[in-house]
Amino acid sequence: MNQIPIDIVIRGLEAQYGLSKDPYYGSYLAYFYYEKVKISLNNEDLRSAESWLEKASEFGKDYRYDFFKGLIASKLKDYELAEVFLRSSVSKNEKFVLGHYELGNILRAKKELEDAILEYQKAFELDRNFLLPLLRIGDCYMELGEIRQACDFYQTLTQLDPEFSQAYSRLGVACNMLQRYEYAEKSLKKALELEPDDSDTAFNLAHTLSRSGKHFEAMNILKQLADKEPENISFLNEYALTLRRLGFYEQAKQVIDKARQISDDQMIMYNQVLLTFFIDKNGAHSLLNSLSKDYREKIDELVFFLNEWDGSVIIPDFISQKVKMVRSCMSGSSFDIRKLAHFLEDGDRIEALRDGFFPFQDMVVDTVKWLDIIVAIILASSKDPFEMEKNITKTAVAIYGSGIMLAVAIGLIRLFFHVKINEKFDLSGFINDVVPDLQEYHWSFAKRVSRLEEESFSFEDINFNVDKGSDFFIELLKALSTEITEGINNKFFKDIYSIFRMQWR
Repeated sequence: MNQIPIDIVIRGLEAQYGLSKDPYYGSYLAYFYYEKVKISLNNEDLRSAESWLEKASEFGKDYRYDFFKGLIASKLKDYELAEVFLRSSVSKNEKFVLGHYELGNILRAKKELEDAILEYQKAFELDRNFLLPLLRIGDCYMELGEIRQACDFYQTLTQLDPEFSQAYSRLGVACNMLQRYEYAEKSLKKALELEPDDSDTAFNLAHTLSRSGKHFEAMNILKQLADKEPENISFLNEYALTLRRLGFYEQAKQVIDKARQISDDQMIMYNQVLLTFFIDKNGAHSLLNSLSKDYREKIDELVFFLNEWDGSVIIPDFISQKVKMVRSCMSGSSFDIRKLAHFLEDGDRIEALRDGFFPFQDMVVDTVKWLDIIVAIILASSKDPFEMEKNITKTAVAIYGSGIMLAVAIGLIRLFFHVKINEKFDLSGFINDVVPDLQEYHWSFAKRVSRLEEESFSFEDINFNVDKGSDFFIELLKALSTEITEGINNKFFKDIYSIFRMQWR
């Protein structure tokens, strides 16, 4: 039971075997030589591993010798040779669990995934307490693009071992790929509960939360990651984009500028240009020459849009007072949320805004309430598309704190741009343009919008009396696509519909 250093044990056995040549001591000596091979491999000392392995071979080249020769070849990325030795190992000992497992790893490295799965299955069948083969089977199915089958294996692992953090993490990633964000969130949070320092899992969770509309929670995670790994451009980039979604444009610009100092990646450059437009248009134009052709073309589309935008709007009498009220909250193009809050109905969130406190938390809110204010802000901010988006984003985040209402507000902006530029409403064209944008704010809402293209509907199918903001937006798109002229029996719906309908006359 004493923990004697392995080198002392080996020296003693070598001396004893040298005197007696007793196979009893020889077998133990070979065993400890193989232990030294393991230690050397773990330390990435392949030369030492080879040396100890040759010492062990003096007692015969059994399945263990072939196994370690295979591992050394694998470390050297000579997968063909590694496969030869590992197949020899399991042929000498068909019940050698680790042999089948490592052979599976080699076959997976060679992209022979179906054969790899067979070896992993053999390893698990030989020892059902050894769960890594199931994890690797799931990984193989992920690489094969069979995500649902991968999910089944990861799910089985979480049942067999509720403390297996990698299984939860992999399950979360697979659920993300299947757009099952609710399940992904649960799995990734469980993985982080078990492994709190797993940055990759935390990053994946932030992605999941953003797609679910939980932007504040995502922002907090990304801030922690960016603080923890300040040189990681993926963390900085996503943190900057999340800050932008929540209306923190100045902070977003600072973060993306930091990422740009670290990297010349074109995606980082593009996001830097885009975020700079919200803060300093002249500065953004000065950055354009740093972009490659593909990214420059994307920005050129935006510049063309800005040059074509004249800012003119039609403001009907029934909303003119609200537009006037909104303009009283503006100083130039900037918007005073605290001042706006004094014009809104009482509520905990509104009272906090009046007191100058911005609630940094996600809310579960889906309502038509204040959508007329959102539309009034669009009309009042029409001269500058960037200021319009800033004002709408900051307002929606402040008064709702809800991912789905933020998505609705962004959808209304994009709808306004669409009808103004095209002087008509084209449902298919609008969906193609807006859905990729909405996905960044709330995936399931974006999916509902995209499905409209597959539906057929008439005036009788439109529900004008809805309470949810997301439903209102869907029904508004239906109404605009049918070009209703009369028969809308809800004044609130009719007024907003009329505002958008007027803009293309």
